[in-house]
Amino acid sequence: MRYMMAGSLGHWVKAVRPGKTGTVGWGPMTIVSGQHPIDPAEQAAQLLFRIGFAILCIALPLAAIFSRRAMVVVAPIGILVLLSAALLMKEQSPAWPRIRQALASPIGYAALFLVVWSALSLAWTPYPGPGMERLFRVVGSAGIALAAILVLPERMRASNLYLLSLGVGVSALCALGIAALRPSLTDPVVLERAAILIALMAWPAVTWLSIKQRSVAAMAVAGGVGGLALVLQGPNVLPALLVGAVLLGGAMNNLKGSAVAFVTALTILVMGAPVIAVIVSLLTQQQSGFGRTMQVWSDVILADPSRLLTGHGLETALRNRISQALDTSAPSSLLFELWYELGILGAAAFTIGMAFAVLRIARLGRVMGAFALGCTGFAVALAIMGLGTSQTWWVTAIATTCIAFVAVANGEYRTQRPSARGGMRPSE
Repeated sequence: MRYMMAGSLGHWVKAVRPGKTGTVGWGPMTIVSGQHPIDPAEQAAQLLFRIGFAILCIALPLAAIFSRRAMVVVAPIGILVLLSAALLMKEQSPAWPRIRQALASPIGYAALFLVVWSALSLAWTPYPGPGMERLFRVVGSAGIALAAILVLPERMRASNLYLLSLGVGVSALCALGIAALRPSLTDPVVLERAAILIALMAWPAVTWLSIKQRSVAAMAVAGGVGGLALVLQGPNVLPALLVGAVLLGGAMNNLKGSAVAFVTALTILVMGAPVIAVIVSLLTQQQSGFGRTMQVWSDVILADPSRLLTGHGLETALRNRISQALDTSAPSSLLFELWYELGILGAAAFTIGMAFAVLRIARLGRVMGAFALGCTGFAVALAIMGLGTSQTWWVTAIATTCIAFVAVANGEYRTQRPSARGGMRPSE
């Protein structure tokens, strides 16, 4: 019997001579031979990378639903695991050339100027200690996020990227269930922050599903995030999602035109914000709501116009509001904080950096660029409508979303593999 089995096996499998590499076979059994054995260190690095990516994509949004400090604790852990995995990967390309290329770009110059100007503003801020602490937090968060982006594989595995869609979908359903059925299980502020993180990460998740033509899964994830925004009591998430959806629709039809229109609108809003505040305060006499916030901003401008150039210094918007040196009705939006703390130079640096970033997005592929532009519009709308953008959790959420988007972009490569009949077909 065993000789019959051996003869049958010999009929179906062709042996590979020593020294040859490749995969050959004529039947249901295939023998893989080669001179390069499996590297345990490389496999450990791949496993470690998957664990780090799972921490960012699954553990982070789930933990953020229940803990106020989850974002600032879990995200650095996931990034450090990714960096540790990169140290073990033998085929990882050097990061220094990419760092130099990123810093030598217009976006990098604008970001460096904004950091330097923020550091200089510590010389005239009344709160140099808290201001320096905030600057270190923001620069540190951005720095480790940039490091994680630079060590991402140039070709991301699809199995890793599906973790992103899985984590966002499960987190959205969990947050939706808690918000609708048991809101007492978590703090409302924590839940709103978690919803913002989930909504941000949903953009790269749906992008990946759309690239892979998983339309049903993409609509399910988007529907879960939209339902969460409807159920939440926070006033900003749903309008910001609508802004992002409008940008997405326009970019699907005309990506470059939508990017230019967005840059134009953003430039007018940021650079013309003080003028808009003064005009609105003159036209309206409201003592509450939007009119009141514009009146307070106008009073700040007219009280000391020279501060439009230098600003009051880092951390003054929050600290002056707490000490009541600034009216509590003052705006809490990105526009006010930029002008109040850093003046026209800070606002200009932010606008230039954002303009080049959006125009860079317009050079991506149609699907990738459209969703990236929609996510940018969503984040900017949240910041303009009054979200405290100086807080660490917001910087962490933006950094995590950027890592996810770059990972999706690295997974959008096109290769071909031989089909069963000898032809070529696109790889999954």
